[in-house]
Amino acid sequence: MTQLSELRLINDSNILYLKKINKSYKRNEIIKNILNDETCFFKMNKNDAYMVLQDIGILDNQIDTIYKKLISSDEFYNLYKYKKIDLNNKEILIKYPIYNSDDLFKNKKNNINNNYESVHKDMELIPYKESFFIKILNRLKKLFGK
Repeated sequence: MTQLSELRLINDSNILYLKKINKSYKRNEIIKNILNDETCFFKMNKNDAYMVLQDIGILDNQIDTIYKKLISSDEFYNLYKYKKIDLNNKEILIKYPIYNSDDLFKNKKNNINNNYESVHKDMELIPYKESFFIKILNRLKKLFGK
């Protein structure tokens, strides 16, 4: 959320600057209204988000990294935790799965009918075979090493 507050601050500075030089700041006022919603970047597609970030004044080489931070899963989980994102909301375009932390490490149904052979089959030793290329290299080393 700090990234979003920084964007709000930049946009407010742009509005003040445009007012001071008597330029139109309608677009920045619209962006200000958009940024008031903390879930705004989860509700818009990538092209619209890039356009908003460009209008705020973010440099082209930084837009992608800032956008990824704004729609990160951590940001999504924080907004979900504070009940600012509803998973059933149709406006939200970018969603991440929500995991129940209490249920993560519980064993699901264990199949008791597994026998020793099937459980440990993956752990069998496979004899090492030298490839043709390695055999040639080893012989050349022996030949030139003498």
